[in-house]
Amino acid sequence: MNISDYLKQNQIRVDAALEDCLPDANTRPAILHEAMRYCVLNGGKRIRPSLCLATAEALGADQQTAMAPAMAVELFHCSTLIHDDLPCMDDDDLRRGIPTCHIKFGEANAVLTGDALMIHAFQILAEYKNCRLSAELAKAAGSLGVIAGQVEDLAAEGQEPDADLIEFIHMNKTAILIRAAIRMGAIVGGADNTALEHLSVFGEKIGLAFQIEDDILDETSTDEILGKPAGSDLERNKLTYPAVHGMAAAKAKVRELTQQAIESLETLSIHTQSLRCMAEYLMNRKF
Repeated sequence: MNISDYLKQNQIRVDAALEDCLPDANTRPAILHEAMRYCVLNGGKRIRPSLCLATAEALGADQQTAMAPAMAVELFHCSTLIHDDLPCMDDDDLRRGIPTCHIKFGEANAVLTGDALMIHAFQILAEYKNCRLSAELAKAAGSLGVIAGQVEDLAAEGQEPDADLIEFIHMNKTAILIRAAIRMGAIVGGADNTALEHLSVFGEKIGLAFQIEDDILDETSTDEILGKPAGSDLERNKLTYPAVHGMAAAKAKVRELTQQAIESLETLSIHTQSLRCMAEYLMNRKF
């Protein structure tokens, strides 16, 4: 399959669904709803919702059935990007090639925009009426998931290399949400416990590989390609996989994790071609 075309088609579908689900930009307070749309409808790759949709498809469900959880994951992800970029956190001025939320709308409005997107994500899941999906996202998002990773990531700035700490940060800040996207697609697709376990391993492995590749690209790419400031991890003395293990080991780890992810699918009697192709695509991405 042509994975680039597949991802582009998913991106178009997800973008259309997100545009429909967000309040109109003129809805009072207009600045908040304009900011919400600005930070969501700004050219994101939609990797997490695509993984959710692809997993549901692999199990025989149609994409529309999985669109609600796919949107919820993406809305939550966008909220974390807004908060990550704030001056009190990573203090970035550029995201997806355009000014970050706090630069365009002000710091207080950026905080509230991130909050509103989080709540909107859970509203979508509540209206979908499947409490397992809400629980999956909440578990991945909360103090034992993404927020835990964010806290440790900030605390680790300037610390000595620590292999256990970087694994904790990568697992919680990034991999756990990617795993949740896949698990939510699996739940919608009616996966049994065995399939859900194998798909969870797949999600965890590609999630870790994804974040290590992000660390690599931050050091090796450019602002124009990334759509955000390259080299910002080094400037802030962030704890990254290359900083702990070296660049060669980081690249090797991405390949190892990707292979382990693909192997986790081998015993499943479902159509996993799109998931395999996505794993390889993410390993070789340039941004």
